[in-house]
Amino acid sequence: MIPRYNTDEIDNTIVRNLNLNARTPYTEISKKISKEIKPLSVGTIHVRVKKLEEAGIIKGSTLIIGYESLGFNLIAFVGILSDSRESKLVKEKLKKIPNIVQLYITSGKYNLFCRIIARDPSDARDVISKIGEIKGVLRTESTICLEESINDENRLLSNILKQYKSS
Repeated sequence: MIPRYNTDEIDNTIVRNLNLNARTPYTEISKKISKEIKPLSVGTIHVRVKKLEEAGIIKGSTLIIGYESLGFNLIAFVGILSDSRESKLVKEKLKKIPNIVQLYITSGKYNLFCRIIARDPSDARDVISKIGEIKGVLRTESTICLEESINDENRLLSNILKQYKSS
């Protein structure tokens, strides 16, 4: 188990700001903290960000691609039941299919679950067929995403940071 890193109000403010916009300049964060909490230099912000990275709280910054703008308008989830003896091979083969953007080892009906992005239903069918052709894949079940209603890890982060503040 990873030991819990205890954050304070300054760390939480840094994380909140970078989570909303990973490109926020440290000077801007420094000004905000200096105004709302206590005077803090840009250098101190930099040191704190490094400590948050070393603790595993901050894991880099992310560029979010608008795949729809590139003509990839379909998201599907694919449950995969694979032969447990072929599990490693199946995962390696799945990693070679570029349309698979996430892969999870799961419990329940399927031991693997992936999210794919495709241009259209025909493209998705081709990707799902490639998955089914992999040696060791016993069965797949696909679900087409009709609408993404929630995609907001900020809500969870806000709740976690509130709990840290009150503890």
